[in-house]
Amino acid sequence: MTVIEANGGRIRTVAVGAGGDSQPEVRSVSGAGGVRIAYETAGAADAPTVLLVHGFASDRRSNWIRTRWVSTLVDAGFRVIAPDLRGHGESARPRSLAAYALPAFRDDLTAVLDAEAPGESVHLIGYSLGARLVHDYAQTHPERVRSVTMGGPPVDGSFAGFDLTAARAATRATARADDREGATLNAETARYVGMASSAGNDPEALLRLAEAVRRRAFRPRAGAAAHPLFIVAGEDDPVHEGSRMLAQELPGARFLGLPGRDHVSAVTSRVFRTAAAAFVTDVEEARRSDPSPAGRPPASGR
Repeated sequence: MTVIEANGGRIRTVAVGAGGDSQPEVRSVSGAGGVRIAYETAGAADAPTVLLVHGFASDRRSNWIRTRWVSTLVDAGFRVIAPDLRGHGESARPRSLAAYALPAFRDDLTAVLDAEAPGESVHLIGYSLGARLVHDYAQTHPERVRSVTMGGPPVDGSFAGFDLTAARAATRATARADDREGATLNAETARYVGMASSAGNDPEALLRLAEAVRRRAFRPRAGAAAHPLFIVAGEDDPVHEGSRMLAQELPGARFLGLPGRDHVSAVTSRVFRTAAAAFVTDVEEARRSDPSPAGRPPASGR
């Protein structure tokens, strides 16, 4: 495996391990505020690119690599870039609210794309929090986007019901169950505390992320149809009905419901990943058949 660092668009190898050209490359760039953003790439360098953006309290490996998303997309003829969001995985984990403002995530994704696909447009696939972030990115950087896939989008609001004060108190309480489950910890806050406190995470960083994103309203209908759009949700996920209705309201949007899948299990669905691969393949074929600006979404590059 090759470990590479990139800053200001310049990439350099900092460690080399076993593995040939088929091995994923672990790289990093300097994102907003100098925060280190780790990511992996896989697939042929000249293939159309897919950027995968994971969900809250997850990372690139658990969300995309172990679930075979990366291998599925590479087999379908795409190059894949899978970053760890700030606060997650091998990326840096700042502990201030300001570090998790939406513009910081946009700048991080731009830094990764500028290092790996300068001047090019890419397909965006995001799950949960990642769905919110790819939607936001498509609105602010439309020229860098070919298509958008949103899995489990938080259509009723990101981190709705989250209480930062109660969450921080819970993470600092003693391990006794009666202390951790105080009356002020509502069900939604308890769920996010549990996710943030899972093995390998930094609860302090992730709870600040949740609060920062919660403060900005999510308006998924705003400009969402500017690019080819695919919306997916598990049928046992509370966001399913809202996601289905959103797709019905947006001209040309596709929707897929996943029977027997909830918010946690949907991303592991083979049906989901193969359908997403088919969707981005369809978009690429449409671009090739009609390469004129009128025949494709606003984008530049390959």
